[in-house]
Amino acid sequence: MPLRPNILAVDDDPTNLAIIEELLGDEYDVTTLSDGQAALETAKKLKPSLVLLDIMMPVVDGYELCQMLRAERTLRHLKVVLVSGNARVEERARGFEVGADDYIVKPFSPDEFRAKVRVFLRLKSVEEMDDFQSRLLTLLGHELRTPLTEIFAPAEMLSAEDPVSDADRRSLAGIILTGAKRLLRFIDSATFLASIRSGQLPMECVATDCVPLVHQAITSARDRFVARGCRVQIEGPTTLVGCVHPGHLFTIFDSILDNAIRFSQRDDCVQIRIGSDPLCPCVSFLDQGPGMDPDYLGTLFDGLDVPGVAYQSSGHGLSLVIAHSLISAMGGDLSVESRAGHGSEFMVTLPLVPQSIGVPW
Repeated sequence: MPLRPNILAVDDDPTNLAIIEELLGDEYDVTTLSDGQAALETAKKLKPSLVLLDIMMPVVDGYELCQMLRAERTLRHLKVVLVSGNARVEERARGFEVGADDYIVKPFSPDEFRAKVRVFLRLKSVEEMDDFQSRLLTLLGHELRTPLTEIFAPAEMLSAEDPVSDADRRSLAGIILTGAKRLLRFIDSATFLASIRSGQLPMECVATDCVPLVHQAITSARDRFVARGCRVQIEGPTTLVGCVHPGHLFTIFDSILDNAIRFSQRDDCVQIRIGSDPLCPCVSFLDQGPGMDPDYLGTLFDGLDVPGVAYQSSGHGLSLVIAHSLISAMGGDLSVESRAGHGSEFMVTLPLVPQSIGVPW
């Protein structure tokens, strides 16, 4: 089932919010707020596709809130539409000056209102994909340079007229092979990420007990734990049900666990905590690694910023981005809390099983 776009409506008049819910609720997931001051934090967590703002609100009005939304980097593709009963030209002009995409005057035609919402949602989707493709090409140029150098330099030495011993030939061939494998891994990861972002990856979600998938990821990572000299500890209930794609969820768990191992030292412990709240099913992975600079956290899952990718180890620079994209495509979430020198906690929040499906056990 495809995910429905999120729309955030902010208005201090409950009647106006009820009208918006009635007009849009059948097609979209509509979240309503009467407090402009709380809307920014809600938008940062919810990541809505569209925000509908009333102008005349106490404490923080629509113009101020629009400016704050536009200043938030993680919401750069957000579409903002001001909805007001004030039809004066100067008010509309001010709305566009603070960054609004459109200005709708109340009372409005329901059909025109719905049509404008659909237009801005399509526009957001196109802009996001264009931006993704552009930044992916930039990242490819950055990430592929090192493995290409690893291939070209030894190849030039092998093709030179100077004689090369059998031992040196094997060594140079090994360097070329390593670089080629690294290149292929990154291209495969970038292609996989593009298929997720474009909606081309099948995402058939079913009611699934996710704890066995956690144990499967631990078993898969056993050799990596041994090689690193660290250990794993799991705690919490033995059952945790979510509506997920089992194969993709295993990929998510494996990627997060692999990342935790790579940033662990000998004798460190990676903790996995299974949530106990059936209304908020989640799995947390805590490592004792170096942690991250807070400036990177906001864009770590955004995917294509070199500093964020640099946090992840060489050759696996898109693993967490892919994990976040996969769980988002299922309707769940991946979040992180971290401080430099204090390790990191990655929390996977699983989508709930719809009541119409039910749990088969």
